[in-house]
Amino acid sequence: MKSTSTSLPGTFNVAAHFLEANLAPDRCNRVAVYYRDDTYTYAQVHSWVRRMAKLLAELGGERERRIALLLPDTPEFVFAFWGAIWLGMVPVPINTACTLEDVRYILQDCRAQVLVTDRSWLERLGEIESPCLQHIVQIDGDRSLISLLSQQDESLSWAQTDREEPAFWLYTSGSTGRPKGVIHLHQSMVVCAERYGKDLLGLQADDIIYSVAKMPFAYGLGNTLYMPMSVGAAAILSDAANAFDIIADIQTYRPTVLFGIPGIYAGILSVQEIAPLDASSLRLCLSAAEQLPSTIWLKWREMCGLEICEGIGTTELLHIFLSNRPGACRPGTSGRPVPGYDVRVVDDRGSTVPDGEIGALEVTGESLMLGYWNRLSATRSALYGTTMRTGDKYVRDADGYFRFMGRNDDFFKVNGMWVSPFEVEDVLLQHQSILDAAVVPSVEPDGALTQVIAYVSLKSDFTPSIELERSIRQAVKAKLSPFKVPKSIQFLDALPRTPTGKVHRQALLKI
Repeated sequence: MKSTSTSLPGTFNVAAHFLEANLAPDRCNRVAVYYRDDTYTYAQVHSWVRRMAKLLAELGGERERRIALLLPDTPEFVFAFWGAIWLGMVPVPINTACTLEDVRYILQDCRAQVLVTDRSWLERLGEIESPCLQHIVQIDGDRSLISLLSQQDESLSWAQTDREEPAFWLYTSGSTGRPKGVIHLHQSMVVCAERYGKDLLGLQADDIIYSVAKMPFAYGLGNTLYMPMSVGAAAILSDAANAFDIIADIQTYRPTVLFGIPGIYAGILSVQEIAPLDASSLRLCLSAAEQLPSTIWLKWREMCGLEICEGIGTTELLHIFLSNRPGACRPGTSGRPVPGYDVRVVDDRGSTVPDGEIGALEVTGESLMLGYWNRLSATRSALYGTTMRTGDKYVRDADGYFRFMGRNDDFFKVNGMWVSPFEVEDVLLQHQSILDAAVVPSVEPDGALTQVIAYVSLKSDFTPSIELERSIRQAVKAKLSPFKVPKSIQFLDALPRTPTGKVHRQALLKI
């Protein structure tokens, strides 16, 4: 397959690439962004981005210097992200769901010259210990970012950057240790937009795209920021925090494409009797971030008449590299390789294992990161030339579909036999009482025996009881081998999750 990146010119600025393509007469007045009661056309976004670049230049912003964006999904995020790249600076989005400790760490680690944030975060941060930080730009208050941009002109031309030059960083979620800064190039977003957004999903200019994942998350950045721009579609910016808010947004904006995560699909299904979803505007539903249980897939199709095209991506590869195709979904799998990516399941020696056998997932693709910032050993461990070991265990079937079996550290043995937590969780979710479920190992004090422990949250019309626990265990026993049946069921109001929405298994192990 022809290389996407090498088809780009050597001198290449990805902000200019996406923004200027949408200045064509048939696109410039189309809505690019929906935000609350406001809309922004592509012409307006282009204007605000150039004003942002000019403001940063006046603040002394320099090529290759970092600018931290500690913001919710707002128009200011869009203007600041593209404006920084237009100038040649390197934006570093920080997920507002991160802990205060991790935010402070990222600000120090990335050595940002400029921080763009809001008043509430400045109050939480207090004094910021970052010797490289020279300017703080606040998006609200008397001298808000918009008021500052209104005073700027659009005279600054885009920086003559290189397609292989760092364009932006994204930090990993940090569920097992400190977040790592992942360095991506100007060409990377184009690769993902072309291969996944256009070739596989067939995104169109008349699409209205809604993403549950936020823009500082690699999945959300593609869904909301650059994939809609690659085809001239519209994106919805939202601060929705639960299933009810998301349902309200879908009713208001009538999106055609929904990028979700498993927990949100489960949440919408759980409230359908009191807050039914009108899914008539949707033509395409996607899911990533963690494994989507087959139970949820089947219930969603029954409720909405729509498949969920599940896929998997990583921050290091920027977006999705395995995905189910519209009209060819196989529930419980991550699908098949996205065009342009070579995906294999390998053994410890790097040899491809036969179909049906568990192995490590290895991916080669043009959107692969340059490396981790200041983490040489971690970079060396993850990358093998142009290939990455993702840390996931997978099985490939005879039809070429890949099934997620767990992270390397999720698997555990009971009585000498491997247990995949996702197999048990899928069965748990088939019980009428369970909203969410996670399975982890419990090791006896002497270390001699490992048991399966399940943590579950219940639907609103069920309450924890010994009888309910017994019913759940019996339901699992009817479908799985005895050694996979949870020794105990622990009831929680909600499962702990990482800033990117994944179940925080390390936190469960500490309960």
